[in-house]
Amino acid sequence: MKICIVTTPIRPIPTQFPPMGSMFIIQSLREEGHVVDFFHIDYHRYTHNEILDYFKKNKYDAVGISAVVSTAYAYTKYISEIIYNSNPDCIIFLGGGLAASANVLLEKTKVKYCVIGDGELIAKNLIRSIEQKKTSDLDILNIKGITFKNSKGEIIFTGYDKPLTAENLLLPDYTILEEDGSIDHYIVEQAVHRFHPDREQDTKTKSAFVITSKGCVARCTFCHRFEKGYRVMPVQKIINYMLFLRKKYGVNFIYVGDENFGSYKDSTKELVALMGKHGFKWSAAGVRAHTVDLEMLKFWKKNGCESILYGIESGSERMLRVMEKKIKRISNLNAIKATYEAGLPTIIQYVIGMPGETDETIEESYNFLLETMKYYPDNFRQQYDFVTSINYAQALPGTPLYEYAREHGYIGKSTEDEEEYLINISDKDAYSVEHFINYTKQPLLKVYSWRHLIKWKIWREHAKHNLKINLGKFTILVGLISILLKKIFPFQYKTKLEKILHKYRFTRKQKKDAFINFGNKVRATEGLRLLFPWNKFTYPFLCLIIAYHESKSLKWTFKLIFEHLIWSFGKRPELKDLPSISLRKIVNINDKDQTLELRKGR
Repeated sequence: MKICIVTTPIRPIPTQFPPMGSMFIIQSLREEGHVVDFFHIDYHRYTHNEILDYFKKNKYDAVGISAVVSTAYAYTKYISEIIYNSNPDCIIFLGGGLAASANVLLEKTKVKYCVIGDGELIAKNLIRSIEQKKTSDLDILNIKGITFKNSKGEIIFTGYDKPLTAENLLLPDYTILEEDGSIDHYIVEQAVHRFHPDREQDTKTKSAFVITSKGCVARCTFCHRFEKGYRVMPVQKIINYMLFLRKKYGVNFIYVGDENFGSYKDSTKELVALMGKHGFKWSAAGVRAHTVDLEMLKFWKKNGCESILYGIESGSERMLRVMEKKIKRISNLNAIKATYEAGLPTIIQYVIGMPGETDETIEESYNFLLETMKYYPDNFRQQYDFVTSINYAQALPGTPLYEYAREHGYIGKSTEDEEEYLINISDKDAYSVEHFINYTKQPLLKVYSWRHLIKWKIWREHAKHNLKINLGKFTILVGLISILLKKIFPFQYKTKLEKILHKYRFTRKQKKDAFINFGNKVRATEGLRLLFPWNKFTYPFLCLIIAYHESKSLKWTFKLIFEHLIWSFGKRPELKDLPSISLRKIVNINDKDQTLELRKGR
């Protein structure tokens, strides 16, 4: 069969994480002897006319859409209609996180089959059945991992297939990206590593992402996945692949793309020792905080590790329970401390705004940052920004958070309502607040202020203790006025405030290579942060700024402010009956059709 695998745009600009799901399906289908093309829209960002021309020119028997995240719904609907209109006989199937919304996809788009689980196995079985013209209800029912509409118009889920074993997990074939012309985006010269902003750029070392496992040991209530279980590839298979990447592409730096790196301690230790033996430098972006200790982290550091990331998510015990993180605040604190003592940099990442979040839990999260400031990476301490990542919770289909939103009326229960929600969150940046649903029983402007509150207060501490900025209020005010005037009347003179902020903004030797949240201008924000502490007296003024900053329009700005005023001076609803345990334990999923298993997720 002639088949095409299509990616959908995931972020405003393409990430450097390869489209591994698409690559695995292509590899799997090619092993069966099929002709499989790759139309990589996420990287190339083809225009509407280019996409039209492509599918008019190429008449495929089947097209698979890779929709990794649920924010791809609007684009998926758009691309499926183009494919169908170009060739109504083409079979369109879809895999990825968006398949959790199979009930909407099968009713509202031209997608015929949704793949639920390990796509490289299920897609192979589906295509084999289509090629043999075995597409009756009974035929498709015999393929595990498929959601489809039967001849009666009923949505049917055929049940989960057995997951691929660790030995059968694939490693990405980068020649697919060579054919596509995108290889240089994914295997790149190792620029200044983002966790080492003090280093010179290394143009000789190349880097690549490698996954060593599949699945996750956790069940976070905001995170969606289909796979059950956690599987780690054989160590020798992984190290042989790394050596292959070095030989073919010159790769000497590995980004480990796992979600649970280190959970299997014996095999991890063996792999780390081999990476050290072969001289690889590496970074792991998905480590469970409760699995590490100081001895282990020192061993990693000795064998080439340069940074690690944890899913800390919150500094509040209550919110950790709501998220079902299955870890205590003290364990997270100990992991951050051990990481620092091992000489490894990390940053704290939060998800805020879950049901149950309040001013008190936000203050607990700020206090956690404050407690860990003494473990803030040494090579960050002279950097302008205090580096952290704070995102608002997003309700993704197939998660307890999504079902909580449906149960409490934040998302409607009809197919039309769910589609409206999926369209509203489509093509939104994860850092944006546009996708956020306010579950907190508090004004949206107050909730929007929480991220600013944490960043505001922690930057003041950073300025005081790390940057050693000690300026009088008058000096700060003069500098702030100068910064604001330069937006209208550019002039060269720099005040004392501007000179100090400029000094820290441009301490890096490679100014063009920015870290997360690093910009290239001295901002008025930091002047305001130095001038005003965040307290009950400054809060109203700061909220006006936040309303303007976060709003979509002037009308929306006034709506945010008015809603907050009514809440502040009227009779406030009591903040009771807010979740304090895992959402999974309190959510009721009452759907009667076969999408029930998809709604439950893993």
